[in-house]
Amino acid sequence: MSKITFRKLLPTDSPAYRAIRLECLKNFPQYFGTSYDEQIVLPKLAWEAFIESGDPNHFTVGAFDGDSLIGICSFNRDGRGKAKHIGEIVQMYVKPEYAGKKVGMRLIQTMIAEAFSDEGVEQLLLNVVTTNISANRVYEEAGFVEYGVLKNNFKHNGEYSDQRMMVLFRNSP
Repeated sequence: MSKITFRKLLPTDSPAYRAIRLECLKNFPQYFGTSYDEQIVLPKLAWEAFIESGDPNHFTVGAFDGDSLIGICSFNRDGRGKAKHIGEIVQMYVKPEYAGKKVGMRLIQTMIAEAFSDEGVEQLLLNVVTTNISANRVYEEAGFVEYGVLKNNFKHNGEYSDQRMMVLFRNSP
């Protein structure tokens, strides 16, 4: 393992993004709102287009081991005036072989810094499946706090899962 680096994905990273996004959907379907089968048939994933366009309201930060993309975390912001101050963190994933190496924590910290570098962003929201213990721990350690639970939000193979709704304010202690 070489030094892990973190940065916003560039248009040239789009194919690597697609590969890792499909990997997480295939290997951990219980944690994501869309499915591998729904996404694999698309010629271009929505976030591939965002990455390629450089849209500041929809971007992805990546974790790299050398040249290999090993983790992703995306930012989504509604362009409407009354909600422009809110950003959403979506599709966080780190390859399992990097578990326990603080890659997830450093990835979310990089995303928080990047999102809050825009003075207009005042709060970050995210949803996380309650049974995803490691992700919940990372978000709590990063300063996110729970503000509600969506009961039975996902249904996968006949099993329901709840989602914690979490928030981090720019001026959080």
